[in-house]
Amino acid sequence: MSEERIRILKMVEEKKITAEEAAKLLEAIESPGSDIQNGRAHWLKVRVFQKGSEKPKVRVTVPLSLLKIATKLGGKFQMMMPEQAKAQMEAKGIRLDAESFEDIEKLFDQFAVNGRYQMVDVEDDETGDRVEVYVE
Repeated sequence: MSEERIRILKMVEEKKITAEEAAKLLEAIESPGSDIQNGRAHWLKVRVFQKGSEKPKVRVTVPLSLLKIATKLGGKFQMMMPEQAKAQMEAKGIRLDAESFEDIEKLFDQFAVNGRYQMVDVEDDETGDRVEVYVE
């Protein structure tokens, strides 16, 4: 069983997504026109390297499809937030409305079209440690 399938089923088990949302995710990764088969990016990857090492010390890989679902779930989360918390977030310029999440989903789609896209590559001047964040 693929890593993506296991992650999706684990999210259902943990009641983080509904069975219907899981079915949509599973259908998306198995369909003939899926990103995997079209050569489009489908992973968000974070890698942490120690100074002078080409082998990552930390590896985090998240399916973009999971992030897309998370953006959709974020809209549901906003409905459960206390009004005071919403007001404080809006005062700091943080929006959790459906339109914001649609923008995030469009951004993921744009990244995915180009194959690998380096989002962040940061190096600590003091320690020489480096962090990469990219979609692939």
